[in-house]
Amino acid sequence: MKRTITVICCALGGIILALATAFLLIKYGDKLVTPQNGGSYIAEEDPVISQPVYVPEVEVTPTEYLTFTSPTYESFSTNNSTITFKGNVKEAKELKLGDEIIACDELGNFEKTVNLKHGNNTFKFTVENETKTFKVYRRYIIITSYTPSNAQVYSAGVKLHVSAKARAEATVTAKFNGQTITLTEKTDVNGGDSNYTGYFNLPSGHFVDLNLGKVTFTGVHNGWSESFSSGTITCKKEEVVVDYDPNVTPSGGNYINVGSGIIAEIVAFQAETFNGKDTADKSRPYNNYLPEGTVDYSSATLRTVSGDGGYKHQLVTLRCGRQVYTSKRRSPYKDFTAVTKQYVGTLPDHNELSVASFGIDGHHTALVLDTDWKAPFTLELKNQKYNNNFTVDNITFNYVDITFCYATVFEGEITIPEDHPLFSGVEIIKNEKTSDYTLRFKLKKTGAFYGWDAYYNDQNQLCFKFLNPTKVSEAENEYGADLTGAVILIDVGHGGKTDTGTGGVGKREDCEKKWNLILAQSIKRELESIGATVYITRTTDVEQLADYKVKMLKDLKPDYCIAIHHDGNSSASLNGFGSYYYQPYSKIAAKIMQNHNSNLTVNGNKVYKNTSLKWHYYFMGRCSVCPVVLTENGYMTNKYDFNNIINMDVNNAKAKAITAGIAEFFLSIQ
Repeated sequence: MKRTITVICCALGGIILALATAFLLIKYGDKLVTPQNGGSYIAEEDPVISQPVYVPEVEVTPTEYLTFTSPTYESFSTNNSTITFKGNVKEAKELKLGDEIIACDELGNFEKTVNLKHGNNTFKFTVENETKTFKVYRRYIIITSYTPSNAQVYSAGVKLHVSAKARAEATVTAKFNGQTITLTEKTDVNGGDSNYTGYFNLPSGHFVDLNLGKVTFTGVHNGWSESFSSGTITCKKEEVVVDYDPNVTPSGGNYINVGSGIIAEIVAFQAETFNGKDTADKSRPYNNYLPEGTVDYSSATLRTVSGDGGYKHQLVTLRCGRQVYTSKRRSPYKDFTAVTKQYVGTLPDHNELSVASFGIDGHHTALVLDTDWKAPFTLELKNQKYNNNFTVDNITFNYVDITFCYATVFEGEITIPEDHPLFSGVEIIKNEKTSDYTLRFKLKKTGAFYGWDAYYNDQNQLCFKFLNPTKVSEAENEYGADLTGAVILIDVGHGGKTDTGTGGVGKREDCEKKWNLILAQSIKRELESIGATVYITRTTDVEQLADYKVKMLKDLKPDYCIAIHHDGNSSASLNGFGSYYYQPYSKIAAKIMQNHNSNLTVNGNKVYKNTSLKWHYYFMGRCSVCPVVLTENGYMTNKYDFNNIINMDVNNAKAKAITAGIAEFFLSIQ
């Protein structure tokens, strides 16, 4: 029994060793070929950089007739030029190494010394039907030592000196923190090796310890290459004295005294803001986005919050009274991308703005401001009343306030003509308590606002674009509208292998992503038939980052965005159509969309047993550039709804109802 267990364990060990060996050979062995002069080199390309091969130490497993006493491992690496095989063959069986017969004494003992070439060497011994294969990697030694080798901690801004001892006339490089340098060869040392030296400048101006990764040393000689890595290099934070002088931070308003000395800069195309005193990252319709390049003093400490799916995000507090992410998840993937960067620095003690231009620009009213620096601002729809859950019973806002943080000077005039499509007037307000300025645009009609965007142009001017009401006309067609000139974006929910959405009733493969696209394409055809210019986020089954869609919406700046989804729930009884909004100026569009689906029938049967109108902080809906309506067009998990979802006649009817809702919205804002 014990012998059987031993044999089984040996066999399993052999399998594991073989797999490990195969991996190493695949990774390293195919890079080397043998030239005509008998040496070894890397063929017709720059030398391949790879770690020297070190094989796990797995003992030789015995066979029935063949036993080895040396070497003790079936696969290993060595610096030696030769290797000696020793062992025993039972019952005077014939032993071969490849095609060569190996002599054994009268007891079956044998000893064979062979030369090793640099790189991979394979030796196959055969007795009867048994084989034993040894894989030996002979290292071509280039680098014999290097510094630093272990993990090290250095002060900010110093020189990190690196060195290596390697073959004379080799090329030795060091790669670190995104830089690669070629080390300088010094005089020969004992053994024919040379010293190679160089240095990196460590960063400065950071207030947290930086993990800069490892230094990778690479030596290249005679066509061979090998690499070694140091331990992790840490650059210590600078000692930053944060000044919390209350006279520096404006008093009143939303300002928070986070001190001065540490700056946060928006590095994403935009950053969503949150209330600076909230304990969670809750999206609110009265918060605004800040454009790339915005800078402000920030807190030295970060706050960690847990979001949907257990993902953790960190927030930094800005002196203007807002919080922003330091990084955020690249939904639907699990990795993160930077939103802000922080560094040590000083900002001006105030800002000065002046009007560069104001006027109609296509579908938008454009305001361009000259500014001393890229300070934050807040934009809010004033006099809008929200319920506790941020739903909107009535649209009550009648002007748009933009407050420019730290602005002590605001120069220039903005003239609103009587026939302006959006604004009836403008007021420049000096805020005495906070010593900054608010620009107030008065709307021609309560709630008659359709979206906005802000960014810095290539001249570092702050640009605002406000969406004007799109001009369409009535027409004698089934929708009663000619949408020529209207630009519409259709967001097709989900897509790709990992972001499939909800599965259908008993048919996981018949999932949401498929029917989202089918319905979206039908809507696109209907809208184009009445003159609209229609864009769509995807036309095939591909995964898309949520940020990609928002960036597309931000760059395109359409007049309307409709997001197409199908719902799902663990309760199979839930059913119906949902129309969702986030911004107050999206509610009217969402309400009209609900109305057009409430009594939708096909062949005398109601498509939806119920419909709903809800507020929700869906990512796409939070975008501010235009009215965004997210639709849930039935439940994939409800049998009644699912049968309608997969019915093409019903799909066409849904597309017509959605098109009718979009057409009515445009006619309502004329």
